[in-house]
Amino acid sequence: MKQKCAEVASFMSSETAEEGSINHDYDDEATLIVQNKHKRDTDVRDRALAVGFCTFALLRGVPLMRNAIVKRVSAARKYKFESTTSPSTSSSSQTVSHELQQQQSAQTNQPSRLRKFLRLALDATISTAMTFLSGTFLFTPRPSAYIEDMSKLPLVAGKSVYAEVVCPPLLNEYKRTMEEFGGRWPVMTRSSTSSSLSSSGAAGVAATGNKTPTLTQEDVSLNIIRKFAENCSKRIKYEHALQDEQNALTMSDKDGNNVVQTKKKKKKLGTIFLPTGVPEDVTVNIDEDIFFLDYDADTTEEAAD
Repeated sequence: MKQKCAEVASFMSSETAEEGSINHDYDDEATLIVQNKHKRDTDVRDRALAVGFCTFALLRGVPLMRNAIVKRVSAARKYKFESTTSPSTSSSSQTVSHELQQQQSAQTNQPSRLRKFLRLALDATISTAMTFLSGTFLFTPRPSAYIEDMSKLPLVAGKSVYAEVVCPPLLNEYKRTMEEFGGRWPVMTRSSTSSSLSSSGAAGVAATGNKTPTLTQEDVSLNIIRKFAENCSKRIKYEHALQDEQNALTMSDKDGNNVVQTKKKKKKLGTIFLPTGVPEDVTVNIDEDIFFLDYDADTTEEAAD
């Protein structure tokens, strides 16, 4: 898959300026790639900034809360000490309390400007480090997210480099897998888990201890690749329908007789320009259609009557 994606990148970068009109045929695909990348980058950036902001607020807020709690506790102790003193000793207690206040104020003097600046710099450094670390490791998109974005590229309008370069080997590999496992997809899907639960009924749920089968990350990635192959087959089906419609030409000879010329031409997958992309109502059964799909290199056959 990585090798084919590299071929796609080299193919798109090797287009010369003289082929500018051809490059415009791939604008929709390139736009979708840019949009998907921008969406992922924006999501990671927003989450990382939120982590950094929360870290900074926590580092700056905890000392303030601690000081507020200390002041409340000291005020409560002072009030209790004054309430337990007798009237004869009120003057002396006031003197003692005044001295205590002076000592507390001397102990709780505001830190110097340099100390404030160092604290602020340390908090900002820690918050910035948390932002970069969370954006690099914690919120990095999984590989399945990139494959899921790629799986939608064969359906775009215009021409598709991914359909031309990635789809044929992917469909060959999918066909080989289906043949190896007797026409059955060997990976658990969400529909298979729901159908197994419905078929087992209440007795099956009670026997399994109310535990529903869960898909692993590998299952999710493989099912996304299967969706990729399904979208490739949808484009094949739609492109073949367009070719069948365009290749049925009716011409008239000099005598006014109609001559039907059937021109059969099979173009390479992804090289046919689709004005609106593959419609949503195009349906395929990838598990069955994979054995009958025709997506090989260009061949041209002409027949005229």
